[in-house]
Amino acid sequence: MSEKKTCLRCGGTNLEDGEFQSTGKIYSRPKHAKLVTLLTTGVPVENIMCYDCGHLEMVVDPAKVKSIAKSS
Repeated sequence: MSEKKTCLRCGGTNLEDGEFQSTGKIYSRPKHAKLVTLLTTGVPVENIMCYDCGHLEMVVDPAKVKSIAKSS
């Protein structure tokens, strides 16, 4: 990790970047995404693991979420 982060749960600094693994990619999609984007794309989910308390924080790219979300 390039910048020093702290755990949201315990405040520890013993963190490691990670990613989910499966037989395929794991994506998240905004509930109100545009129909065409629902069929073609999702937002890759990365994570940050705390070695002190076991907390797992999920992280997505906000720009990617905005690009596939419906306009208000």
